[in-house]
Amino acid sequence: MIQDRTRTGGHSEFATEADFVDRFVGKLAKGRTAFGRVQITTEWDHRAGFVDVLARNRRKGLVAFEAKLDNWKRAFHQAYRSTAYANKSYVIVPEHVASRAMRDREEFELRGVGLCSFDGSAVQVLIEAAEQDVLLRWLREQAHEHFNMLSDERRTGPKRSRCRPLQEARV
Repeated sequence: MIQDRTRTGGHSEFATEADFVDRFVGKLAKGRTAFGRVQITTEWDHRAGFVDVLARNRRKGLVAFEAKLDNWKRAFHQAYRSTAYANKSYVIVPEHVASRAMRDREEFELRGVGLCSFDGSAVQVLIEAAEQDVLLRWLREQAHEHFNMLSDERRTGPKRSRCRPLQEARV
C-alpha cells in the first residue's frame, strides 16, 4: 500500500512514495510507456493486500506494479504475490534503486517478476516480467470485474474513486 508520508533519505527527486506513484500513473495514463495505453486503478484491495497500481491492456491482460522509493526487496515480495492473479507483475523504483536491484536479476527472472525504473519522465523496463498462468482465477476475475465496473461508471457519470479516468486501451 502506498504510504503517503514515506520520505526517502536517499537522493530521490520524489518527496514521498505517493508522489512517485502519482507521477508514474500520470505517465502510464498518457500511454507513452512500453505498456501502451491501459486502464488504470490504484491501491486495488484484493483481500490479501493492496497493489499500488493495477493496469489492464486492450487484450485484457492485467499488469501489477509495486512501487517503492528505496525498499525494492519489499516491493519484490509484493510483486511476486501479485503473480498469482496478474498476467505480469513489476517492481517500479527510482533509477538509483533499480541499479541495486539489478544485482539480483536472477531472482527476478526465477520468479517471473519484472523490474522498471522511473526518473519522473521516463519508464525503463530493465527486466521483462514473465507471462503468468493464473493461480487464483477468482482473484483475476475480481480484478476484471473491478475494471468493468469502472468502465460502467465512466459511461453513467463520475463517482468518487481513487482510480484514474479510463482511456481506450491501445497496445
